[in-house]
Amino acid sequence: MHDAQPSYFTRSLTIPLFAVLAIAFKPGAPSHAPKTAQAVSAPVAAINETAADTGATADLSGTVYDSVTSSPLSGAEVQLVDLGDKAKVYTVRTDSLGRFRINGMAPGKYVAGFYHPSVDALGIEAPLRAATVVAGADNFVALVIPGATRIWSAVCGVKPAGDSTGGMAGIVRAAATGDPIGNAKVVVTWHEIIIDKRGLTEDERRVPAQTNDDGTYRVCGLPGADTVIGSAEIGDRHSGLVEVPVPIHGMVRRDFSIGDSATAVAYVPDPHASEAVQRATTLLRGAAALSGSVHGPDGKPLQGAKIDVAGTGLTATSGAEGRFSITGLPAGTFTAEARAIGFEPKRIAVDLNDRTPSSVEFTFNTRVQELSRVTILGKPRRTTNDINEFLRRARTGMGHYITSSDEVLKNAITTTDALRMTPGVQVVPSSTGFGNVILMRGGCTPVVYIDGVESYDGSESLDDMISPTDILGIESYSGLGEAPVQYQTNGCGVLLVWTKR
Repeated sequence: MHDAQPSYFTRSLTIPLFAVLAIAFKPGAPSHAPKTAQAVSAPVAAINETAADTGATADLSGTVYDSVTSSPLSGAEVQLVDLGDKAKVYTVRTDSLGRFRINGMAPGKYVAGFYHPSVDALGIEAPLRAATVVAGADNFVALVIPGATRIWSAVCGVKPAGDSTGGMAGIVRAAATGDPIGNAKVVVTWHEIIIDKRGLTEDERRVPAQTNDDGTYRVCGLPGADTVIGSAEIGDRHSGLVEVPVPIHGMVRRDFSIGDSATAVAYVPDPHASEAVQRATTLLRGAAALSGSVHGPDGKPLQGAKIDVAGTGLTATSGAEGRFSITGLPAGTFTAEARAIGFEPKRIAVDLNDRTPSSVEFTFNTRVQELSRVTILGKPRRTTNDINEFLRRARTGMGHYITSSDEVLKNAITTTDALRMTPGVQVVPSSTGFGNVILMRGGCTPVVYIDGVESYDGSESLDDMISPTDILGIESYSGLGEAPVQYQTNGCGVLLVWTKR
């Protein structure tokens, strides 16, 4: 189609700039991308002049490719400007496969460029490319967002020798309207192992970044070849937590959407709990919906997988056809997680809104690795007396007991699943991270012991530490006076977990 209005890049376009960019961005095309437009030559120019005199027209097709995500770029606005007459502009938008086509063009020399919000988010100028359109020929032009390494150098500067960091960029938008949100905060966190004179310690790193007026943000200095956790917030509104893999010397793009007070409503599972517990367990609800399917490595539907959306407390189980559906979700960017017995969990970022139901597909392709038998020589941490004491206490009637022969443990996908029906125990999703939080009566967090050793932060990380298949037995004491004397350490409950090791 033809657009007589000035284009977004022609206002400052000059011939020298076009010549430089057409060459500079040529190496950025992926090896499997289509070849670029035909080169300019004197015979071609003569043919164009003749074609123009006869009123002949030409057709041109092309693609726009995103080297950062290694995928076609859909929804890009492509423009071609006639170098001889800059008022002559052709505009078209790419389809879902990044393709475009313009029919009935006037033959001649053009500069081709494109616009897409992701280009602004990466902090780079849209690359331009030369295109010579010949009447009667198969005209084609390939436009490309440069690779992540080149973008990282342009945005984050020259890297020191031995540096292996990467970066993250994107746009923060309103979930309901898609409008960019300026002055929002994007928070990136990750854990680092530090070895110094104090020994080996784990440190949590937290890097905030402010969005510009157009909603874009950029963060440099992130650990390359690692996975960080990102989220966006403005005021008391926030997205969920999302895992983002960071490339070495490259930029990864991660957009976020945030729901408003009408589409993401705070929900407190236990309004009578302490203020600290309420903050730690507050969930978000809304009118958004998520549906999808779960498949196994063979591509067949997988039944019985558990799907949850982190920070909402809402779950679903896949049916016989592998399908599932969850309603009542908040608007914004969140993480959907699927778990199935025998497979590593799968996590996918989803953008939810209350206008259009979202969908996602999970495919389990990695089975849980089972290690061969290991013989350990030395003094065991746990003695036969520990097991005997467990059995003796189970006969007293004090507390609640779960053994490896109980169906509730056999059918559990996570350890906290086995505790959901335990009297005096409440399992709620954590709003500060992935997983669940274990609460006792009154909303307090119990002390957790694993094989007789107190586990720091065990009430929030038990699922990450132990699989249900490794558990021999669990003891739960919701009252301080019920727990064995040697384990009475606070005014809340006690959870004793005994493994098969």
